[in-house]
Amino acid sequence: MNYSQKRTLVGRAVYIALTIMAVTVLAVTMYTFFGGSKRNEKPPVITDSVTDKPTTDTPKPRDTGKEPVGKDTEPAGNVTDDPAQVNVPPAKDWTKLKVMAPTEGTVYKRHDLDNAVFSLTMNDYRVHNGIDIECAAGADVVSCAYGTVKTAGYDPFMGYTVIIDHGDGLISCYRNLSDSLAEGIKEGAAVYAGQKLGTVGESALIEISDDAHLHFELELNGKPIDPLTMTEIKPGDQPTAVTEPPDGK
Repeated sequence: MNYSQKRTLVGRAVYIALTIMAVTVLAVTMYTFFGGSKRNEKPPVITDSVTDKPTTDTPKPRDTGKEPVGKDTEPAGNVTDDPAQVNVPPAKDWTKLKVMAPTEGTVYKRHDLDNAVFSLTMNDYRVHNGIDIECAAGADVVSCAYGTVKTAGYDPFMGYTVIIDHGDGLISCYRNLSDSLAEGIKEGAAVYAGQKLGTVGESALIEISDDAHLHFELELNGKPIDPLTMTEIKPGDQPTAVTEPPDGK
């Protein structure tokens, strides 16, 4: 091998060595730059996590094997195995309660199922299953207690009539009303104590000879009762109900 060939071979070796060094330096530089920057990066913050969001799920109580204590465990209404009777309030004892007076006035004919009195209109003797409250025609008539209208209309004998079912066996009846019942008073309507039903009229044909009055009845468990036992109405000192036919009759 001559001198020229040796020189060429050495030059190639040096060139290869320089190339390897350059590649090595470049690789180290890139690793240092990119690898180091990744190590210094902070992990991303995950906001869409379970712990960052409120939950609407109510945690289930731990089963201790004991019944919970509190007002929610108290039975409401009647305790029964019949699903239809759950939470039904106890029945009212109307014999221990009072109701409102249906109108203002004086009781001039009382309730009496034992002693018949003479009727000026019918010209005969008959018992009286209600009370007659004398007052001016047009006086307001109100419901004696809350309930549901059972009947509202015209009766051929007792005139315009409203009958209310108050529940637990109590029925109230308002007769001899005017032909203009209050707005909303119809069969099935709910009424409250003191709600206007209509006004006093003179529509009862079998009592047409009497002065203007409200004929008021109460019925408990299917039997007529004296309204004076359940209302604050004060009877007149001397009821004017006719007990004997007038002279010449």
